[in-house]
This record gives sequence, structure tokens and C-alpha cells, in this order.
Amino acid sequence: MLRRWEASDCEPHSVVIVRHGHVVTQGWWAPYQPEHRQLLYSVSKTFLALAVALAEDEGLLGRSERLVDVFPEAAASAGPRASMITVEHCLRMSTGHHEDTLDSVAGLLGSADGAAALFLAAEPQHEPGSWFVYHNGASLMLALAVQRRTGQRLLRYLRPRLLEPLGIPSASWRNTAGRDLGFSGLHTTTDAVARLGLLLLDDGMWQGSRLLPSGWVGTASSALSDTGHHPGTPDWQHGYGYQMWRSRHDGFRADGAYGQFSLIHPRHDLVVAITACTDDAQPLLDAVWEELIPALTEAPCTAAPEAVNELARALDAAALPAPVSACEPSGPGPWVFTHEPTPEHPRLMGVEVRPHGDGWLLLVVDGEPLTITCGDGRWPDAAGVPFVAAGGWVSTGVFEATVIAVQTPHSLHLRCADGVVSARWRGYPLHGPCLAWQRDPDGD
Repeated sequence: MLRRWEASDCEPHSVVIVRHGHVVTQGWWAPYQPEHRQLLYSVSKTFLALAVALAEDEGLLGRSERLVDVFPEAAASAGPRASMITVEHCLRMSTGHHEDTLDSVAGLLGSADGAAALFLAAEPQHEPGSWFVYHNGASLMLALAVQRRTGQRLLRYLRPRLLEPLGIPSASWRNTAGRDLGFSGLHTTTDAVARLGLLLLDDGMWQGSRLLPSGWVGTASSALSDTGHHPGTPDWQHGYGYQMWRSRHDGFRADGAYGQFSLIHPRHDLVVAITACTDDAQPLLDAVWEELIPALTEAPCTAAPEAVNELARALDAAALPAPVSACEPSGPGPWVFTHEPTPEHPRLMGVEVRPHGDGWLLLVVDGEPLTITCGDGRWPDAAGVPFVAAGGWVSTGVFEATVIAVQTPHSLHLRCADGVVSARWRGYPLHGPCLAWQRDPDGD
């Protein structure tokens, strides 16, 4: 499975596989490390759904409640259909809108009242409950509703009720004006993604304690919304529950952009947590379905120490490709390269390269000046830093480097030649194309 991931250019960053409650294997591709809190994109939505479940269990927010009742000051904006949208419709992404409303409300994320008024003013084209569209705007309304009724940020609300009992002490969430985004922006570890999967696998039980209402997971993981018309590949057409997708092989999943997954398969008592950076996650999933799932047995496997050792060696050595110099630089440096801002890189102003030990030191001005250690043919230690790079002189006068934002899926490839730098993202950052922004919001 791992070989297929690498061969298909899926760029895996980490994996944790748990079966029958035991970690079968786990690994991180350098420079990613187990302690990194990575941006999970829409895996955040599943944690958001759990916040809704807890708020309902505490009598603070009901699934059958209408948004116009949660946000009465915005009710006058709602047309006949919008006034019927409930918390349940938002959980299922079946508000009746034909397209995502997030862009229309994004400018008012700092104001719950303003965002709710804009959302409710967008009259759905279909009756609520009758049409699925992948809808970040609906998830945003859930996040605002939970935070209004609880009086707390999502992260603060979840910490004592969910994160700490699960053994997840380390997490952060992107927020605007003190309100967590909900639809995206959660940063936590791959281990935490696996723990989320195990909680859902066991109907909300954790080490003998009930953290979620009994039966809630069974409902939330069902195909409550028909996604057969959803564009894309088969794994996005098996149905949608409460901020979770159904999968092949009778499974379901928390699913984030660029290949962030918690795959839950009750029939096999299996959880697979994955972080990656790929524009096409289907090959990532196909390798799980076609290599891992068929190999599972109910009886104990025959001991295979050579295979176990081979897997261990592969994961111990796992690393993303690290660019290396092919020639010597011209002169002692430093070398300065400028950049004319573009829509894809609106704040990238330039790069300076200096010799540093057996590698380089990069000063990248992208949103702010960033000093980044750059190994030549190797990845520097990424402990405690948001960015590391690898690169070298690929031909006379041409320096290339890949800068990895280890707290996100993203990397930035830089090509410096003739005094000018060109840049290319691997995985276009959905929270803004600026390197300085690609880090843990509560970190360095």
C-alpha cells in the first residue's frame, strides 16, 4: 500500500493503522514528525459535528431547531425556504442550496449576526432536505450556532468534553474575531486523527467511558444525503452523514482536502489515519481498498518477521524527495532573487540564499521575512519550526529548493535563476496563498 502511494505521486506524510484496538503500524515521511499539529482541512468538520452532538446532549442546541430561531436577529433576511433550514439540514449539507454559500458570507466571518443574515438571505433553489451539495457555508453556520449557544469557542468547548478524555492535549483551530471556523482550520496530530476514528468505531465509547450519546454515531455515519450526483470519483458518491462521507467496503470517513483522512471500517474493526498532499486522493484510497482491505483476516496471521522488518525499515527511512546540488555555486554568495507578485503568489517579494554549514540558509519574503534552514539533499530537523527546506544548485547559476510548511500539507517549490525567483505550490493553500500563513495558528 505504501509503495503504491509513493509510486502514484500521492505524497504521503503520515499513516497510523489500528486494528482490534492495536496500532498495527505507523510512520511519518521526513520532514514530517509525530508531534506536528497539521492542518486537517475538512476533517475539522467531523470534530464540529461532535460538538453539535455534545451541545444537543446538554440541551443547548437541537438538530430540529431552525437557524432563524438560533439567529433570530437575522430571521428577517430569510425567504420561505431559508426559514425552514434546520441544524440537521446543515449537518447533512442538505440545505437546498445548489452551490456553496461560503464565498458570499466569508467577508463577514467576524460577525455571527452578519454571516447568518447573509446565509439566510441566500434563498435555496431546492426544498431543504431534498438536495445535497458540499457546503462549507452550512458547516460555518453549525460552528456559529454551537459557539452562540455554548458561549465558547469550539476548541474550548471540546477540550474538556472530548479532546482531553481522548488523550488529545495538543490542538489549535483557526479563528476570526474569536470564533473558530468549524468548516476547516483545525490543527492536530495524526495520532489524534486515529483516536477520532477509534471513538467513532466504538459508537462514541472510549476506554469504557461514553463520550458521545448512544446511537449518535450510527446515525451520523449513515448515508443521510444522496451524493450520487456529486462530481468526482466513486468514493464521493456513496452518501453523506453528519459532516462525514460514506466509503466503499461499508465504511465511512472524516475527509479533508489534499488527502487528510480518518477511515473507519466497523466490519473490519479498522481505523486508518492518513495525512498527505495530493490533488487526487482517489489513488490514495484505492491503495487502501485494493491492498490493505483484501489482506485482512479474522484469524491470526502467520508470523512473517522478514515482512515486518521490511515494513519497519521502509517506514524508518520514509522521506519526501530532497533536492540536491548537481554543481558548485558561482562565487561565495549571498545570492539575491526577486519576484513580481502574481495571483498565485501575491505576497512573495524575493529570496536570498546564503551558505550555511553543509547546506543553505534561505530568507524568503512571503507575507513576512522568513529565515528557513535548507539542507542540500536532506531535510533538516523540523522539530519546533514551521518551515524547513531542501535544495541546491541544479545547474550553473540556478538554485532550486522545496520549502515544506510542516504544520500543513503544503510545500512551495522555488526556482531561482538570473536574479529572479519563480514559485509553484504543491497543494494550493485554501486559507490563502502566502507562505507565512501556512502554520499552526497557536504556534510559532
